[in-house]
Amino acid sequence: MKRSFGDRTTAPGVGAGSAPRLTARARRGQAGRRGIAGLLASLAIAFPAAAGEPGPAVEVVAVRPDEQCRAVLSLFEGTPWPHPAAALVDWKRSAPAGELRSLGKPLEALIAAFNPLMARELETLDGARVLLDFPPAGGARWAVVVPEDDGSIAALATALALTDGETLPAEGPVRVDRLGPPGAPLIASGAPGVPTVVASDREALVSAIGRGPVGREMDGEDAEPGWVIRVDPGVLADSGSIAARRAGEALIGLGYGGVRGRAALGEGALEVVLRRPRPEGDADARAAAWGAIDPRWLDPVPIDRAAAVVSMAIGPGADAWGEVLGVADRIERADPGRSGVAPLRQRLALLALARGASLEADLWPLLSGVTLWISVDERGDPDGGLVALHATGEWAAARIADRVASRMVGERGGLIPIRLETARRGASVLVGWGRDALASSLSAWDDPPRSAGPMLREAWVGAAPSRVGAAWPGRFPRLGEAGGPLRETLAEGPAVVWLGWSGGGTTRDLVRWDGLDDSVRRFLGRIPAVPTPAGESPIAAGVRP
Repeated sequence: MKRSFGDRTTAPGVGAGSAPRLTARARRGQAGRRGIAGLLASLAIAFPAAAGEPGPAVEVVAVRPDEQCRAVLSLFEGTPWPHPAAALVDWKRSAPAGELRSLGKPLEALIAAFNPLMARELETLDGARVLLDFPPAGGARWAVVVPEDDGSIAALATALALTDGETLPAEGPVRVDRLGPPGAPLIASGAPGVPTVVASDREALVSAIGRGPVGREMDGEDAEPGWVIRVDPGVLADSGSIAARRAGEALIGLGYGGVRGRAALGEGALEVVLRRPRPEGDADARAAAWGAIDPRWLDPVPIDRAAAVVSMAIGPGADAWGEVLGVADRIERADPGRSGVAPLRQRLALLALARGASLEADLWPLLSGVTLWISVDERGDPDGGLVALHATGEWAAARIADRVASRMVGERGGLIPIRLETARRGASVLVGWGRDALASSLSAWDDPPRSAGPMLREAWVGAAPSRVGAAWPGRFPRLGEAGGPLRETLAEGPAVVWLGWSGGGTTRDLVRWDGLDDSVRRFLGRIPAVPTPAGESPIAAGVRP
């Protein structure tokens, strides 16, 4: 039986700056060493080296990654292939004459790593840490710290240093090698009691070596297989990457002074849980601006059309909305090119005033929350959607509709140059754009089977969340060709659902994607591949350890 969000509404934190020390297993095979080498080498492709002060903006600790690999293998039970590597081989082999099938070397290396032999070898990475930073000079800096190397990674360093690599000056008693030509990642290994470190550059290597201690055990949920996550939003907000800055400001806006959480694959679902470790001044004040979602707010979301939806309960009150709009300002100003823009609240007020509406008197004090859904066309561009303004009561909704919506929305709206339609239902004012968007929402409101509301409400147990979101991956064309196996499979699969709670000194968010086992079976049934007869595959099916 699959668990809902309500089964995992708490996520004990993990201490910052330390990692678990879990016993690594002996007897590693050569195939596993090559697999680990491929995984570590792929980091060099994903994250180019950068200069600047090191700092752990993000830290991820691997807890029994071998079990997570087995969780991936379990998704293939009941299919013609025992694991992803075998399916990849047969897909490439089944290509018509003259056609060369390829997903690119990095992705194929990652897929090929998911096999029973690799599941055993990943025990070496038990307790390993991934440190990621975005220095002021730009780019990304990373390091992988392996507390107990059984010799596999050191052997990798020797092999690569003898080809395109080079042995570099040591760091004290620690040997340093470059894993390829100039600009390739570095590895530090060989000193007893010192973790093996693979890093993007010398500074990241030195910083990771000195991050000590690595001996603290994990307990509770943090000891379960998965990935323990620590994020410092303040470091992200001060980084050189605009995307990282925006992510940091967004987390701060959600009430996170720091983030601790877990990610894990299990029971056919991927789940990510984030939690603020403790109340922290301004972050606690921002968390207090959130309210609780009224379940009826989700009714106007059409389940057969929406590609994404978000609903948020704020306040009510002008001060609470001021906190939210202030966060939007910080996210926008994270881009240096937008650092001088006027506050969003001021800009909206001026636009409304030009059309005879006062947001300060007739909107913010009366608004309890908003719900937004969008649909997209085959290019991936929004082609319709709806905003629902949820008021404190029916009288407040009537006032918003009369004094704000009616003055700002006409044949061509005053804020955006497209045709808008409005309606009022109970304490909500609906503003739709695009073909039949408003009609779709009204139909969903009146006919529950057409609404995403029941599905979204089913996802939470206990207290109503402060924010709810969902995305239907199959409705985004960039995730696969129209009519292709991936796109068709995603279109039939469930939505990715996000729930978040703020208030009472607590902030936590959960993201869950269910039904991955069924989705994998449907996808494998659609791919143009012929399974290799038993005993003839170059990659042994093996026995799941």
